[in-house]
Amino acid sequence: MRRIARFVVVALMLGATSVLVAKPRPEASPQAVRGEPIPGDAGYGVELGLDPQSGQILELLVYRGEKQVQALKVCTTEPVPRETPVGSIYYTDNFDGHGDLALETAFKQGNAFYCVWLFNPKTGRFVASPELSKLTNPSPDANTHTVISYVKEDCPICYRRESYRWSKGQLVPVREESVMPADLGLQPPLGCGWLRTLRGKKNGKMVFVSRTQINSAGQECLP
Repeated sequence: MRRIARFVVVALMLGATSVLVAKPRPEASPQAVRGEPIPGDAGYGVELGLDPQSGQILELLVYRGEKQVQALKVCTTEPVPRETPVGSIYYTDNFDGHGDLALETAFKQGNAFYCVWLFNPKTGRFVASPELSKLTNPSPDANTHTVISYVKEDCPICYRRESYRWSKGQLVPVREESVMPADLGLQPPLGCGWLRTLRGKKNGKMVFVSRTQINSAGQECLP
């Protein structure tokens, strides 16, 4: 039996981390729809297309009413396993008011990866987004209309957080923040063994903004 996850993606930024929070699915559209109704796209439904032998995910099947209108192939080279949260379908949006689709394909050391498809209202079809599918832990920020990618690195407080904005249909980087171990040649005072580096966009280019030493609590160290 085909099953899909019934969650809506809501992106919350808690401190330096990006968290996907599941909410109960919205009420189904009055129109009969096969599969799970897609929020924001009335009359559309989705379900998993599984390999009949392995049970792994080959594609997402999209329906308009009772009729299948698309088979969205996964963006990975191999079928996606069904090992929660991997194999779960999420609903998101790229600030155009229409529901988009994301399939979690892997989860490693706190980092989640997805195949993402954006809804094109002109054609009524979902289109693969290689740009969003390359991001780690992607989350939309409705307040700034940016897309955040958050990568948890090896050390406990280390991370890389990148902000992108849509421009002419392309994702453009606008801000980068990272925390990494300081050079071993440094003599960090009071356990200030990490560097926080900021880069921002200026005159169309990403440029260096600042670099500060911090301690394990993320607090800036005095000069």
